[in-house]
Amino acid sequence: LIHVDDDGPGVPDDQRDRIFEPFFTTKAKGSGLGLPITHAIVTQHGGTLTIGTSAWGGARFTVGLPRVG
Repeated sequence: LIHVDDDGPGVPDDQRDRIFEPFFTTKAKGSGLGLPITHAIVTQHGGTLTIGTSAWGGARFTVGLPRVG
């Protein structure tokens, strides 16, 4: 597992269900493709990408990849 944490405002609960949808963005100039592409790459390798809350109250993204060998 790889955890990436930040101490920002986090991701509101009502957006967590949509965060990996293509073209969903809260940014004025965002394309909404970064997280969906990342999610697709991880899942195509048999892994998982989830979002939670960091110890600092921000976002925590967790990447889980299967062990090889």
